[in-house]
This record gives sequence, C-alpha cells and structure tokens, in this order.
Amino acid sequence: MQEVYKNIYLKELALPNNPLRSLNFYIVKGEDRSMIIDTGFNLEETKQEILDVFRELDLKPENTILFLTHLHSDHTGLAAYFQDMGLEIYMSEKDGTLMNNSVAQDNPRWEHIVEFGRLQGLHVDQLEIGDHPGFKFRPSAPIRFTNAVPGEFLSVGEYNFEIVDLKGHTPGIVGLYERDHKILFCGDHILGKITPNITFWGFEYGDILGTYLESLARTYDMDIDHLFSSHRFLVEDHRKRIEELYAHHEHRLDEARDILKRADRTTVRDVARQLQWDIRSRGWDDFPASQKWFAVGEAHSHLEHLRAIGDAEMEEEDGILYYKSV
Repeated sequence: MQEVYKNIYLKELALPNNPLRSLNFYIVKGEDRSMIIDTGFNLEETKQEILDVFRELDLKPENTILFLTHLHSDHTGLAAYFQDMGLEIYMSEKDGTLMNNSVAQDNPRWEHIVEFGRLQGLHVDQLEIGDHPGFKFRPSAPIRFTNAVPGEFLSVGEYNFEIVDLKGHTPGIVGLYERDHKILFCGDHILGKITPNITFWGFEYGDILGTYLESLARTYDMDIDHLFSSHRFLVEDHRKRIEELYAHHEHRLDEARDILKRADRTTVRDVARQLQWDIRSRGWDDFPASQKWFAVGEAHSHLEHLRAIGDAEMEEEDGILYYKSV
C-alpha cells in the first residue's frame, strides 16, 4: 500500500486469471469519516487483503463508506460483504439496479445476455453463461445503496468530492472529482495503456460508444492533476490519454467499416472475429470464452455507432442481427 496523495492510499488487489491483473483499490482517510472505492472480486483472499488495510489504517466500519464507481464484478464483488459489516454504500441508481438484478442465477438479466449472444451470432461458439466474468464473480446478495447523484457532493476528511457522470463504460458509471485538489477518481472511464471495454448494453441505451466519446470530451475539459483510475498504470496527462483513446476508437471504427465493405452483410460475431485484438491467441477459435463475450460486445458498440452516424444499416433475420455498409 502506498500513499499517492495526502491521506489517499492505493492498494493493488489481484484479479486472478483476468487480463486486467489487478484492481487499484483506493482509501481516503479522514478523522471523522473515511471512504474506500470499489472492492475487487468476490474472493476470500481479496477480502482478507482489504481487512488488512482496515487494520493498518485503523478504519472502522461505522465511519467508513464504500463508493462503487460501476457495476462490474471486479469493482463490486465484495459489496454485500461490506454491507453486512455496516458500511454505507454509494452507487448510481442505474448501475446499482443492474447489479442487483444480476445476483440471482436465474435472473432475467442473464437470460437477456444469452439472448443477445444469439442475436450477435455467438451461439455458433456455444458459450455458457458460466463463462461470463460478470456471472462468475458477482456479489453474493443484492445491496441497499444510497444513490450517487451527479452534481451532489461527498465530504471525506479535507476533501469535498463532486459526484460526476462518466457514463459509457457502463450505463451508470460515476466518478469523484475534487476541484480544489484537481483529483478525479474515474474507475474504468480512462485507463493507462489499456483501453476500457465499451460494450453494447442494449438498444434502450442507444449509441453507447457515442455516449462514451461525449463523456471523454467532458473529462478532457476538466482541470485534473491527479487521475486515479482503477487498473494498472496511473495516467499523468489525461488530455493526451483521451486523445489516444479517440484515435483507438477511430481506428476500430475504420476496421469495422472495412469488414462491412468486404461482405454483403455480416453478424456481430463475425465482425469481432475479424478485428485485431491485443490478446495472446492464434485466432478466434483460440480465444478464451470469457473474452469472446467482451470482444463481441465491443464490436457491437462500434457497429451501432456506425449505424448512428449513417455508415451502416442493420436487419434481423431468423433471430440474428446482420450489419452492412451504407
């Protein structure tokens, strides 16, 4: 554990068998109230690491709050455990509702994901919902949370954090911005050297990639000296990194355009199969099953963005979605 700013600590929590490797777990220590940000996977060893942090910093459950940036299981896996310890939990209503709807194994949300897999053409790969990382490491029970409303403030120690809307990576991801100290806790909104997965969440959320790019534009204009993101490397220049993320997605969109131009029409899965991925694999058939879910979701968000800007069309036939170039 290291102190990365006055009374702000960082502890890396391992994410076993996951390409992200670890979660940056943050603690803001105050005299009257402290805060932890996100939790890691629902694993016994992760729980013990966090309890060690509680002992080392003398944190008490009755005056410590848990802020969850978004619903992914590497950020919320131990939420129910800390609720039982007595921590008050803050989370956006949108992501909190989605997360609570994912706890039960037979919840319609998982059926919805399987159905979307078929729409995307993933049934060809015969994936099981048990291969989905969000299913494997989800919280053990629903949580009661205080709605983290963008524009409202959370005071911890000498810091007065504004809750900010960063939606895109998930429909309701939020961060914490401290204007005077120029600090932003951004979750997975901006990551150094690796790109956040921008997946398709459903037609009810519209062009989610476009939403993410708009959120990046708002963050670009913020005055930030310390960007505390959730995985691996801390970003020193947020504007430079945002420009790199813009370039990444433009390159991905160009790849998708070229794939559509070479075919009469194609499924989301077949677009994902032809995109270039930074993963150790000899090809699509060698992809880990868990990563196929992510790859197809990201391909779909890019295809929907192309449709939103008029560069692609979509049609459905026999329960399968097909995209083609315009």
